[in-house]
Amino acid sequence: MKAPFNEISIAEPCLQNWDEMEKGAGFNFCKACSKNVIDFSGYTNAEIIQILANSGTSVCGRLSHSQLNQLNLHLSIVPTTNRNWMKYLGVLAIGMSIFVMDAKAEKINTPVEIAKTIYNKTDNKKPVVPKKIYGYVIGADHKPAAGIRLSISNTPYAALTDKNGRYEILLDKKFDSSKNQLVVESAQYTGLLIIDFSSAKQNDIKLKKAESIIMGRIMMTSKK
Repeated sequence: MKAPFNEISIAEPCLQNWDEMEKGAGFNFCKACSKNVIDFSGYTNAEIIQILANSGTSVCGRLSHSQLNQLNLHLSIVPTTNRNWMKYLGVLAIGMSIFVMDAKAEKINTPVEIAKTIYNKTDNKKPVVPKKIYGYVIGADHKPAAGIRLSISNTPYAALTDKNGRYEILLDKKFDSSKNQLVVESAQYTGLLIIDFSSAKQNDIKLKKAESIIMGRIMMTSKK
């Protein structure tokens, strides 16, 4: 008989606004509940599962509908044996105060464009990090996108695009080159670029319309 597997479900909505929270490195601070809200949008299924399973307290975070679907699919294929999953896991304080309800039940493709990065042969040497990285953000209309905030995931390094869609991020000696994901922070658009540290100039980032973001309380249940 096949062993039961766990499932994540959303129970209660949350009306806190992600964009109005105090920003941190990889999370925002919610004053309403005095908790750090993890941005799970750039995490893999395995990373999310590990954080939730190992947490001794409730977890606050944000993720998209497709991530939740993929996470449940992952759990159905690879059931966990950690019984802590059967306990209440926490609150998802997803950063949007307005729900956009779509009348069409359409399957949404992940709206993330990943630029190709060329790597040399693998060795133990760390890449030489340039003093800055810069590039351009292009909108869906193929025009420069101004006022778009970008940040390097899990770091405080960030910048806004100017009227020409250009951004520039200064990197100091403290920068960790293992942090190589440059993401768009926007409620309307999304985009992701893997940073190529062999050059200061990066490939263009093309914006995609953001997926609807879910908010609410989640629980892990056992499926028979």
